[in-house]
Amino acid sequence: MKHSIKFKKSRALARAVGVVGVVALAVGGVTFAALQSQQNVLTGNSIETSTVGMSISTDGQGYSQSRPGFSFASIIPGGAPAPTTGLGFYIRNDGAVPLALKMSVISTPSNPSNVDLSKVNLIVTAASGGPVQSFSLQSLMSNGGQALTVPLPSGAGGQVYRMQVSMAADAFTGQSASLGNIDVAFNGTAISS
Repeated sequence: MKHSIKFKKSRALARAVGVVGVVALAVGGVTFAALQSQQNVLTGNSIETSTVGMSISTDGQGYSQSRPGFSFASIIPGGAPAPTTGLGFYIRNDGAVPLALKMSVISTPSNPSNVDLSKVNLIVTAASGGPVQSFSLQSLMSNGGQALTVPLPSGAGGQVYRMQVSMAADAFTGQSASLGNIDVAFNGTAISS
């Protein structure tokens, strides 16, 4: 008797599994037989970036990738930044989008007097406004340079900047000092407008 109850239960279970299988096949068959449209296609798509480019000038007229820099003379260690009004230069955005600017020193300065480069500062001000920014030569030589806070707009003439130099009173020991071969570079990274 116990075997017959187990056998009946097994048959009932087998029937239930069989019914589920038949239903699954029927649903699958219905899905397979559904009407389908033809494929629609957007052909020949392309993706193109905006353009970026910059050029520099010291007179606002002749722009190029590289221009001769400045000679900062008569710097007084511990004194005010010199020259008083700064020396002007222009950076022009030749691309189609505004740029975030970074300034760096890309050369190893000649330093026969062993001046502490962390105590010599280049001071930059955008003539269009914005803060006066002061960067040590050492910081401009490290970590890819320093960010300028005023972005360079696109489609305009050159942005005017002024540059000064200052030196801490304890930047060196001796009667005089000089630094040379200081190549200051400016790089722009596109920013969304």
